[in-house]
Amino acid sequence: MVSFNVIACGGGLGGLAAAIGLKRKGHKVTVLEASTALNEVGAGIQMPPNSVKILKEYGIFDRFEKYVTIPKNIILRRYDTGVPLLTTPLDPDMTNAYGNPYLLIHRADYQRLLFEAALEPDIEYKTGCRIQEVDQKTGTVILETGEKYSADLVVGADGIKSRVRDTAVVPEETVHPTPSSNCAFRATVPKAEMLSDPAIAHFMTDVNSNCWIGYRRHVMAYPIRNGEMYNIVMSHPGQASVDKWNEPGNVEEMKNHYKNFDPVVCQLLTHVKTVLKWVLADLPKLPRWVSQSGKVALIGDAAHAMLPYLAQGAAQAIEDGATLAEELEHCVSTDDIPRALQQYQKKRKRRAETIQAGASKNGGVWHLPDGDEQEERDALMKAGDGHNPDQWSDREFQQWLFGWKAFTNTFEFKL
Repeated sequence: MVSFNVIACGGGLGGLAAAIGLKRKGHKVTVLEASTALNEVGAGIQMPPNSVKILKEYGIFDRFEKYVTIPKNIILRRYDTGVPLLTTPLDPDMTNAYGNPYLLIHRADYQRLLFEAALEPDIEYKTGCRIQEVDQKTGTVILETGEKYSADLVVGADGIKSRVRDTAVVPEETVHPTPSSNCAFRATVPKAEMLSDPAIAHFMTDVNSNCWIGYRRHVMAYPIRNGEMYNIVMSHPGQASVDKWNEPGNVEEMKNHYKNFDPVVCQLLTHVKTVLKWVLADLPKLPRWVSQSGKVALIGDAAHAMLPYLAQGAAQAIEDGATLAEELEHCVSTDDIPRALQQYQKKRKRRAETIQAGASKNGGVWHLPDGDEQEERDALMKAGDGHNPDQWSDREFQQWLFGWKAFTNTFEFKL
């Protein structure tokens, strides 16, 4: 096994998972993280079967089991009445079909568990490393302090406003994120508070991901931390700062956005004490993910930031790292790295961009105004013939999405 010196720029979910995958193949990995400490804020994230499979392959999934929640269904509901429009079965259906469950977890737990797993095999993790630029010809990362790190391979996992991308991979232009017309509020409510209110207590005991959909707005809500708190994500018209995930929001503004929603949603929001504002943006298709020299590659949001309407952003970053590690295994010397990175790009770019487009499409499907098109959508959702305007429930798309095996770039499922 050939061992390369690899720098991962960015210590978020994608960067940490990639570091674990690369170290597992025998490479020496240094993670350069801009922040001074782990700083994921309070919010939930979904762990679909395609990412659970990778964590199992890495041998670290058992760390997650006591922190995850297993929902029974994803239920899309009409915004004003709460009447179910579509139910996507999750447990045990997903496990039976794809060999792995669909799970819910707190983002901070997700990052911490990956961080702990990364430290055990002696991956070097450096904080306070803000990147100024990357010299793609030499594989050198230059920090804002002037400090330099060189490697055989640089992995850009530094997010939607990636310095690695803009200085080393697509240096001919500044790639600007494409803001959505929406942004989102994020909030959590403790278990005890949820159970104290009979109108909403059932959300903690009948465990589902519930999503109320309406014109330009939706509310996605589910329990996290093994049922210790309730997570609420609320998409609505508006703007927030790109690459800021912890802007304080206004609770009264939040409630006003959803005053015409299902009364149980309005009641739920009376229990929200503080709220964070979150930008919704994606990236245009990039011309490439790999630098001209073949020494720098992008993963995750740096390559394909996507809207959250398929809950696949983190999962795709984790798939990127797994495929990248597999391709490097075919190398016998550093001369082979450029070819391996081109193979990585070939195997990952179209899939990630298709999911990126699917996420955008799902947002359009959910956010229709009341009228003929909305009524047609509702009828198609209820038809149950395997074809569905909601990408989560469209049989063919779901099988390709959740049955994916990033190590072999194939997908499989059981009927």
